Amino acid sequence: MPKDSEKPQGKGTKKDKPKKKKILLILLIVLVVLAGSAAGWYFFFKSPAGDSAVAKKASSVEETKAPEKNTKAKEVQNEKLDLGEVVVNLSGDGGGHYLRVKVVIEYPKDNKDLAKELKDKQHQVMDTLISTLRTKTLTDVTSTGSVENLKKSLLKEINNNLKTGDIAGIFFTDFLVQ
Repeated sequence: MPKDSEKPQGKGTKKDKPKKKKILLILLIVLVVLAGSAAGWYFFFKSPAGDSAVAKKASSVEETKAPEKNTKAKEVQNEKLDLGEVVVNLSGDGGGHYLRVKVVIEYPKDNKDLAKELKDKQHQVMDTLISTLRTKTLTDVTSTGSVENLKKSLLKEINNNLKTGDIAGIFFTDFLVQ
């Protein structure tokens, strides 16, 4: 009889070993997945401590400079005039490329005469804008620094046609070259 009681125990231990291996394997896989997820979360969502220190320092520097900007903004306030969308063919390449821009100009708010002149001569400003843009080639509008050069060129041409003052700036709210 003692032999019978030993047999079931022997069979039970052989079955327990594969079950234990499976459980250990599953636990190991779960731990690897959790560790990988934790590492991925850390690198993806957590910014390094150095970046936050730099960001805090930059924001504190901007806060100290902000009063200077506010005083300048109070001295010269600008009004804006939305000129809308302009689509022109670019010169060269047989007219195969075009430029579409939405333009907003700014002028000093305290210059009422300039505001009236801009509203009265809006059609002339648009003509100057279109004429200047049509002279540009594809490389003129796509090269490095081309947008700033384009703004300077337009600012100069438009201000040449104004008598009561100068516009302060030109802004593109949309810029598409095709």
